[in-house]
Amino acid sequence: YETERSQTIVAVLDTGRMMQSPVGRIAKLDYAINATLLLSYVAAGVGDKVGLLSFAAEVQHYVAPKHGRAQFYRILDELYAVEPRPVEPDYSRGLGYLAKKQRRRALIVLFTDITGGASMDIMVQHVQLLARHSLPLVVTISDPDIHHMASRYPLDSAEMYEQVAASHILQERRVTLERLRRQGVETLDTPANQLSPEVVSRYLELKRKGRI
Repeated sequence: YETERSQTIVAVLDTGRMMQSPVGRIAKLDYAINATLLLSYVAAGVGDKVGLLSFAAEVQHYVAPKHGRAQFYRILDELYAVEPRPVEPDYSRGLGYLAKKQRRRALIVLFTDITGGASMDIMVQHVQLLARHSLPLVVTISDPDIHHMASRYPLDSAEMYEQVAASHILQERRVTLERLRRQGVETLDTPANQLSPEVVSRYLELKRKGRI
């Protein structure tokens, strides 16, 4: 998949409160960090520039995209310091900061959670702005427990409440992801245990097709 022209990949980590929620015993953010490491390693290995941004209410870490294995180790060092924050992510601040820093075309891989509400409208707006010059890929982690609760037959009122709540969450996710896709934004909603290989596979596919 190596090409003559080097491309730019920026991994963006939402470290807000919803990324603290676990899938099994591991937080979603930890899965996203592992996927970022593998993506950075593969991209650096084929000669692409790789960079990193993490944010919650404020921008926490930024590594400007560069070539080489040394860049992978810079990103590795930064990821050791990434921690979740018990706050709502400020997409305006995080993605607005990135838009100012990254003016050339890049693949922007945003790891986040979709919860619905006003914050999702803001996220969609800023991802659409990034899409004017870059190719955003919004990556979300599906939770098998939520899917199980939404599909099971309720045996009592408590389980009925859980089923309704789970169905509502899944519907909000579907609506937001479809809204992004209609705007030309790439999306990936995948189980946690498949996240790293799926992200790398999508990156290689987009690279092969010349989309970046």
